[in-house]
Amino acid sequence: MNKSLVVSVVLPAFNEENLIAGTLASLDAFLAARFAHYEIIVVDDGSSDRTAEVIKSWHAGPGAVVRLLVNEVNFGKGYAIRRGVLASQAPFVIFMDADLPYRLEAIDIFLQALQSGSDLAIGSRVLAGSHVEGVPRLRFIAGQIFSWLVQALLFRGLPDTQCGFKAFTAAAAGQIFPRLTIDGFGFDVEMLYLARKFGFRIQPVPVQMTETYRRDSRVRLVRDSLKMFLDLFRVRWNDLRGRYK
Repeated sequence: MNKSLVVSVVLPAFNEENLIAGTLASLDAFLAARFAHYEIIVVDDGSSDRTAEVIKSWHAGPGAVVRLLVNEVNFGKGYAIRRGVLASQAPFVIFMDADLPYRLEAIDIFLQALQSGSDLAIGSRVLAGSHVEGVPRLRFIAGQIFSWLVQALLFRGLPDTQCGFKAFTAAAAGQIFPRLTIDGFGFDVEMLYLARKFGFRIQPVPVQMTETYRRDSRVRLVRDSLKMFLDLFRVRWNDLRGRYK
């Protein structure tokens, strides 16, 4: 662990050459106003465009360390985030989507929660104070059904598991992320299942959607929904086999 760093931010990126420079600029400006030292880790998950080249040519502020990790092929969002988190060196680590769909001010609340004793702080789009709009109706319905299945099959009390904005202490991340097995969008559920299993304290935090929310989501509704549904049984089966010990 690098003791001079305060926070690590992990960004999974797949074919993001058109927005990644703007994302880095916004994130760097936000973090520089709050921390003397921080790192941004971008995991290029097998992009076929110039995402990696744009990141290499981007210049951060004096307090930032920007690191690029490149997957040779597209493994999936879960794999990319897992790789980035395991490479992080700060006492607090946050991951978010590359299009910055939520206001960064939630980071302040995340870190307050972690510094007050929580092990995880997770964005939630269903809490009072959250602001979410413009989500396609079918995607919203699919999300509600998936949430119900998570509650029925794995654990209760966290009605929004899929918000792509979460924070951890390094200690909690070090226990959870090496044990993750799901590379796709279902990794959030496995991650939270392990957090519950190990007795970590989880603090949901309201999030506010920004105008940069990508309405043409990378989620393929039917195919990815089916995979995520099967992942729920995979998590249960892994636990029964002792995979998470």
